[in-house]
Amino acid sequence: MRMIDVAAVYVETNENGPWGVDVWWLLKDDTGQTRVAFPQLATGEDAALKRLRQLPGFEVRGMNSVEDARYMCWPTPMP
Repeated sequence: MRMIDVAAVYVETNENGPWGVDVWWLLKDDTGQTRVAFPQLATGEDAALKRLRQLPGFEVRGMNSVEDARYMCWPTPMP
């Protein structure tokens, strides 16, 4: 998926930690469909985050959550 196709970026957390994968990155298209999903610490995460940080207003959110939750990182949600 090209970056121009990304309409929203989320962090999704769950209660699987510390023994399982408990943080996921979700990249959604303009229909709301998840097009790319990868866990924290996946191979290539650093490169993906380097590119995502170039999006205007991108902000990493929810990384310390221990609950089943989804946090919008981009576009920046209204306060």
